[in-house]
Parts: sequence; C-alpha cells; structure tokens
Amino acid sequence: MSTEDENPASGMLGILTKPSNTLANWYFWLGLLGLLLAALNIANIIHPSYRVSWGGMFTFEFTNNAFGDKDTASAFVLSDAIFVAFCGALVFLGARSLKGDSGANDWLMSMVKSEWYTDLLDAKEGGWTLVVGTWSMLISIIFYFYWGIMYMGWIDPGVYSISISLMAVGLVLRMLSTVEEDQ
Repeated sequence: MSTEDENPASGMLGILTKPSNTLANWYFWLGLLGLLLAALNIANIIHPSYRVSWGGMFTFEFTNNAFGDKDTASAFVLSDAIFVAFCGALVFLGARSLKGDSGANDWLMSMVKSEWYTDLLDAKEGGWTLVVGTWSMLISIIFYFYWGIMYMGWIDPGVYSISISLMAVGLVLRMLSTVEEDQ
C-alpha cells in the first residue's frame, strides 16, 4: 500500500509550503521583487502615467482594469493588499526554508560572506561559462534597476523581456559550468 495519499505533507501542499532550497530562493527573491513593485505602485512611481491594479493584472482584466489613470485611480485598493500579502508569504516561506536549522543569523551571514563576485573574474576556477553567466545575471539586474529608476519603467514588458533573457542565459551558463566533461 502506498502511504503517499495518507501524508498530505509529502504532496503538492508540502512542496509549496516547505520548498526545496532552489524553490525557496525563487520564493524569496520573487517575493521581494513583488513587494518592491507593490511599494512603487502605492508610492505612485511604478509608471509615468498609470497605476497598476494587481487584481486586473493577474486575472487578465477579468475582474477589473489592470491599469488606471494615475490622476484618477485609487492610491490603495484591495488587490494591493492581497498582492502584498501574497508576496510577503512568498518571502516568509522562502526565508523560513533557507534559514533551516542554523537560524536566520547564519543564513544572513552566509549571504554577506558569499564570494559570488569572484565568479566575475576567475575563469581558471570555473571556466568562461561561469564568468559570462555571472556577468549576464549581474547585467540583467543592473539593467532592470537602471531602467526602472531612470524611466519609471518598472512594469515595461520590453524591459522585462531583456532582463529575463539575460537572467536566463546567465543561469543556464552557470549551470553548464558545473557539468563535468566525460573523458
């Protein structure tokens, strides 16, 4: 007899609420990005002429319009609260899984002491795929924040396309750098 059906923690709910390290990293960083976008929307600096309704965005305007005129749209609506709660939950679940048994201080110190920056220059240790992949990821982040700050293009699909493409190339190249060649 299979006990998989009897233990709901090992099912989909368990995967979502107790994520692996990889999924926890995605939760944490996407949740932080969502909280940043929510704060920018509430502060009225997410776009030069629009306010975002997260309910409209995620329902493809089934419930309401995704964009409202900056001058006439409400500063804070229910969908903002739901979006902030959802992103906060992602950050919480990601951080809870990443800190593990060692505690939050050890996890935060490991992030501070991380030597990822050596991957930007050290082609001997990890190879050129690691160097190019790390640079691609860094350029992706810098480009997104530069464009958002300079042009208030935080929700521009073109900016997302470029940023996500560079990030994906960087992730793939970094993963390829860990693959060992067969002799």
